[in-house]
Amino acid sequence: MHPGSLRSWFVSVLLAGSALGCASASEVDRLDARVSSLEHEREQLRAKMAEDMGKLERLHKMLTDAEDTLRKSGADLGARLERIEQDHPKLKGNLEAFDFRVNQMLKDLGVIKKELADRLGWTVVYLPSDLPKDKDGIWKAAEERGKADKFQEAKAIYELFEASFPDDPRAPQALVETGKLLERAGDVEGAIKAYQGVYERHEQSPHAAPATFRIAELFVLQKRCDRAKAIFQFVEKTFKGTTEAAEAKTRARTVMGECK
Repeated sequence: MHPGSLRSWFVSVLLAGSALGCASASEVDRLDARVSSLEHEREQLRAKMAEDMGKLERLHKMLTDAEDTLRKSGADLGARLERIEQDHPKLKGNLEAFDFRVNQMLKDLGVIKKELADRLGWTVVYLPSDLPKDKDGIWKAAEERGKADKFQEAKAIYELFEASFPDDPRAPQALVETGKLLERAGDVEGAIKAYQGVYERHEQSPHAAPATFRIAELFVLQKRCDRAKAIFQFVEKTFKGTTEAAEAKTRARTVMGECK
């Protein structure tokens, strides 16, 4: 099977969750046409995503610059007001009001960033302003924030690394780490998507088999054993010779009993 078609089949299994069965020639033709259409749409989507990423990076810079300006302005003006307050005690109320307004504006910016991330998936807004430019520095920053349970920032940095350095051996691992972060945060659906990305974008990576196997395990945890069985079967056929394939063969036969 062509790699692109195989990827599309995998995605359809995840989304539809239907069991594999026999199909007539006409049904196969219709499915083949649909797969070709989906692959074309996927390429268009990738191009659109690249364009949107540029827009998001510009938006992130605007938000970061706004935060920096507010913080610097607040610090400078606050210091000035404190000096004036020493000579004019009546200005104390003005200083408190100013601090309140600055803090409220910073909170509002935080709300905007959260809405962009939660509703639109624009996690790029969580990229820290002091993020290093080199790939080793970016990777280290992601690891540090992951250890500190700063899930949103770590996820954004790992995603940036994978998108910026797709040929680096750590690129698929970045998606794996993203999946682990999302699992720790309780976002199972998000974790499944992250692990799915490992196979879709790095199917030759040694991380592809365990990441795909983990998807099936997460479906089992959700008691969605029909989907889990389909993924176990997929792992068995796709990653022959691996430890995951051997284990998936056994799990595919027994998984339905885990949902009783």
